[in-house]
Amino acid sequence: MSRVASPESSTSARRLLTSACVQARPRGMLLGARVTRRLQDTSQEHTAEQGRLSQEVNAREQSLEQMGLELAWARAELQQAWREGNSSQLELESLNSELWSIKGALGKMEKEMQEVQVKLNNSESMVAILRSCTAIDCCPAGWLLYRGKCLFVSSEKKTWEDSRDECEKKYSQLLVTKSWSRWTVPAFLKNADIPYWIGLQKSSYPWYDYGWLEEGDPDGEGFSDAWFWVDGSRYERLWQSKSNGSCAIISRGNIKPAQCAGPNDLHFWICEKAAGPSSPFMG
Repeated sequence: MSRVASPESSTSARRLLTSACVQARPRGMLLGARVTRRLQDTSQEHTAEQGRLSQEVNAREQSLEQMGLELAWARAELQQAWREGNSSQLELESLNSELWSIKGALGKMEKEMQEVQVKLNNSESMVAILRSCTAIDCCPAGWLLYRGKCLFVSSEKKTWEDSRDECEKKYSQLLVTKSWSRWTVPAFLKNADIPYWIGLQKSSYPWYDYGWLEEGDPDGEGFSDAWFWVDGSRYERLWQSKSNGSCAIISRGNIKPAQCAGPNDLHFWICEKAAGPSSPFMG
């Protein structure tokens, strides 16, 4: 059988429970206050940290923006420098081209000046010679003075080679007219129908002492249709390869090819040598 509590026992229990509750209430309130303070402190710290991080983010955004501006400026400067460098390179190439052109022109001008100086020196020498003599004693007896040359006109006909030999006996050479123009040919040659041998011949090489070139030319290359003056210079005028003759005459002021291989190919001839009173050559 169960026991039934007495009224006294129930009252005692209620008193004990009430006393415990009264004692526990201040402790709970104290603990709640502590938790509240900690939450408030944590919230303040979080807010402060959030503010600090926000400021740092703003600072870094400003720094990035500034760096972007500086990068754009540097890129613009680089593009400008590249354009200026490219323009400078083009200008430099243009200047180099102009410089080479000027150098070429100066070289050509210098060469022309040298040629003119040589001609001037020759002219001055010739003028000095002609001033020191008269038309009578500048050339040997029987010779003609014409444009600084003493000319000998033969009165008999010979082959081209014999004519050349006759001129060499007179310490002269067959006439070389390469310095004459159509306006400077003497009247007696321009107006006469008589042909005269001159010092021009077709040959692989100049006529004098060039045999060694043929020996040293195993391929046989040379000037098969070239014409040479007796002074060794090449005749600049181009004739047809089938020109009639291997020697040259002058008739009516014109140079023409003529046959000279046979013993019957005879013409008058003209010798030339420099004019001067001190010339030891005999006429």
